[in-house]
Amino acid sequence: MTEPYYQDKLTKLYNSDCRSMPELPDETVQCVVTSPPYWGLRKYDGEQDLIWGGDGDCEHEWDNKERWLHRGSTKSPLEGGGRMTNQSIATNTCIKCGAWKGAFGLEPTPELYAQHTVEIMQEIKRVLRKDGVAFWNIGDSYFAHNGTRGNKKGVGGDTLRGQDNKYQVANKFQSSNGIKPKDMCLIPFRVAIALQEDGWWVRSVIIWNKPNPMPESVKDRPTNAHEYILMLTKSKRYYYDVDAVREKLSPTTMPRLLRGVSNTHKNINGAPGQTPHTMSQHREHGEGYANINPAGRNLRDVWTFPTQPFPGAHFAVFPEKLPELCIKAATSEKGCCPKCGAPWARVIDRDNYQKHESEYQSKEVRGINADRSKHSPPVDTKTIGWKPTCNCGLDPIPCTVLDPFAGSGTSLLVAKKLQRKAVGYELSRDYCKLDEARIRSYMPLWNEVK
Repeated sequence: MTEPYYQDKLTKLYNSDCRSMPELPDETVQCVVTSPPYWGLRKYDGEQDLIWGGDGDCEHEWDNKERWLHRGSTKSPLEGGGRMTNQSIATNTCIKCGAWKGAFGLEPTPELYAQHTVEIMQEIKRVLRKDGVAFWNIGDSYFAHNGTRGNKKGVGGDTLRGQDNKYQVANKFQSSNGIKPKDMCLIPFRVAIALQEDGWWVRSVIIWNKPNPMPESVKDRPTNAHEYILMLTKSKRYYYDVDAVREKLSPTTMPRLLRGVSNTHKNINGAPGQTPHTMSQHREHGEGYANINPAGRNLRDVWTFPTQPFPGAHFAVFPEKLPELCIKAATSEKGCCPKCGAPWARVIDRDNYQKHESEYQSKEVRGINADRSKHSPPVDTKTIGWKPTCNCGLDPIPCTVLDPFAGSGTSLLVAKKLQRKAVGYELSRDYCKLDEARIRSYMPLWNEVK
């Protein structure tokens, strides 16, 4: 086990590889929120090269080929872009045992990237509770080339490529499974299928819709303005707090549904039609009345919020709203049992349901048609307390959130703000320094949980 690079009463950050997390006991993490390196986009700062697969006892002989890459800009240095660095990232394969050496995300094929993702997720599966949830933010890439030279371009404008002429890439990225130049590689779906085959449940493919996407100069396809968030679980039953992430209803929703339709006015098909200008006439509740909760609608699988600028030296920073939704949905606000880890559940007040039911019965007494199959009363949820889901009888402690690719530390910071415990792993020591400064800068108004 390694000592934490940084820790406080709620947060621990390790400067180590997330493929092995001996610091975390089995099934102790309630929620995982992370954004791993996307395939083929960039080489991050710090010592990122790892050995994958092969024979652990082999005295490796690497088939290294050097090539020029640039970082921090899609322009070449001659055009005022990022500085050039001499990196070996694509063909670092042992000629003896077939092991590959390199940074996660810079594998030569999408299949190898998916295979490495499965390897990482196997360790995450060990530490994640049976009722836990993992949120995996991932983007796609395009397969392309310059003549006979390899080139992978990320969706949204991020690029890792060799320059023509003087700065050509020295290796050729190999296409597989029919991937052709200009093809979208469908990385999120390859990863999702690989994880599904490894035993994970893919419960949702969430779309992060970005109103301020990276501009693209393409002229033969739409500009990409979204990324994916895979919602993954270890079992078919898991903790999910639907009331913690309800979306506000439009101010016109409930009045519209309560107004309903008129029985005396017909539409073109002969069915009762909307007549908002004749409010004196009786109307039944609208078709969607029974499915609407006045407390808010279900969280949908398209999340719309812009990217946020970050002054730190990190390329990929997602907005705080993203991990906030994930953490609120997958962890209990009240906490969990310190002995068995079972999360506490909400106690819901259903008095408002009875009020609607009484209103419904009065309509039937008055002889008004009340078709329960279409217009049954809604259930209004209101939290009046919390209850344990185990019989240990102990006071709750904060649930644990894990980010195996801490990066700029957004998930750790949001977990701290939400009074959850957080554990992060990050290979780059520079990013660890960045995370420490960012976490320390947050001064909560409440006393930290011991």
